[in-house]
This record gives sequence, C-alpha cells and structure tokens, in this order.
Amino acid sequence: MIAHTCTPDWPLSAFVDYFWYMENKSLVCQNELSLPDGSVDLIIDLTTAKKVSMATSSNEILQLDPVFVCGPHSQHFVICNSHETRVIGVHFKPGGAYPFFGCPMNQLLNVMQPLDSMWGRMVGELRKELLELTSVDAMFRTLSRRLLQSSGQRLHIHPAVQFAIAHLGTNARLDHVQSLVDQIGISHRRFIELFKRETGYSPKLFSRIRRFQSVLRSMNGPQHEIDWSDIAFNCGYYDQSHFIKDFRAFSGLSPSDYETIPGRHHNHARL
Repeated sequence: MIAHTCTPDWPLSAFVDYFWYMENKSLVCQNELSLPDGSVDLIIDLTTAKKVSMATSSNEILQLDPVFVCGPHSQHFVICNSHETRVIGVHFKPGGAYPFFGCPMNQLLNVMQPLDSMWGRMVGELRKELLELTSVDAMFRTLSRRLLQSSGQRLHIHPAVQFAIAHLGTNARLDHVQSLVDQIGISHRRFIELFKRETGYSPKLFSRIRRFQSVLRSMNGPQHEIDWSDIAFNCGYYDQSHFIKDFRAFSGLSPSDYETIPGRHHNHARL
C-alpha cells in the first residue's frame, strides 16, 4: 500500500487538516468501518470505476460518483473496498469545510453528496487534471489551487464557532456548552445556528464525538492492557455503562470488538 499525506500552506492550513493519497492493489477485498470524527472529507476516486460503493450504518448500499463530499457524520459507515484502490482526498478541520461548498454543513449531516452539485463542471476538470499528473505532490498542489478557486472570498470561520471548536475539543463535559455561550456573548439560539451551519453538528453532538475520539486515542495508546473503567473516567463519562452505550452508538461495536487496521488511522476499523 502507498500512502501520502501533506499539510497545505496558509491560508488553507487554517481550514484543511491534511491532503491524503492512497494506492493499493490486493487479491483480497476487505471492507472497513469508518468512524465519525467531527470533520468532512472531499474524496476523489482515480480508478476506472464509474461508481464508488459505500454502505450506511443501516446497511443501505450507496453507489456514488467518483468525486463526492463525505459530510459530517454522527454515524459510522462502511467503505466497500475493491481489488484496486487509487484515491485522493481533502480532510478538513472541524468547521473548515463550510467556506468551500456554499451550503450549510448541517444539510450534509450523514450524507455523501456528489461534488458536481456544488462545484458544477469544475469537478470534471479537476479529476481530469489529477489523472494527467504523475506525482502525488503535483496532485496536492492542484487540490490547493482548486480549493482556493472554489472558496472565492469566503475564507472565514465565525469567531464564535472557532472559539467553541477549540474548547469543545479539549473539554468532554457536555454541560460546558452553556458556559461557552456565556463567554461568547451571543444568544444561545444564534450560537446553535452558527455552529450547525459551519460544522454540521449541534455543540452537544460535536462534544460527544470529540469525546468518542479521545476514547479511540486512549485505546490506541502505548498501554499493554486496557482498563475500561479508567478510559471511561478519564474521557468524561458518568460510568462504564454510559461509555459503552456511546461507543456503540457511534461505531456499531462494543469497545472490546473494536480493532484497527494496520497502517491506517484509528478511525478505520476492521469489520
């Protein structure tokens, strides 16, 4: 398997976590679970396949165009791998995708949307240009240029949303939301509206997902034995039962059944 990532230059670095590229040929096709992490991905398939197969948490099979947006997810989904993989993408920071797609992110919650519905004919031009390039670095530069072109003058995250993302990402308590609103100084209703528009989530749902991600990081840490009670307590759950219920809600698995795929991010798990 060939895998590359790249952090873009400013100003994209304020919105994009990284560009990624993956290429693989395998005799065995093994589907994988993708878990919610509070972000959005732009995905471009570079194989000859006319459609990309995914499955929802309710086992609905999706046949997607080669260029699509994987919107903010609060549910896991299944990547239906084929024998040949060649795909490039953009992994946005939480709240970072909104300036590039021209629609409220909550409209894309748990949705995979063809990009041509937002960017029009530029999508076909982008994929054709990528297919003609011979180096991954050149592909990443092309993605940078096209993203800046699509954003126009909209490269902006509302300061209230930016402040909340930073604090909700480090504080697992769900009752922290009201104290954030008090600090920001706008109405609770307006804050919820802005946060949903730019991240796709309510603040409480976003906080739960970030807490779930802190669990995954703890489970993939250097410890030899996992103490579920310690993880539940350290990540801000009321008790172990609450932790297991939340874990299953986001992954469809019990914590003990979760198994990462070697060489992949902890957000990708074996089925």
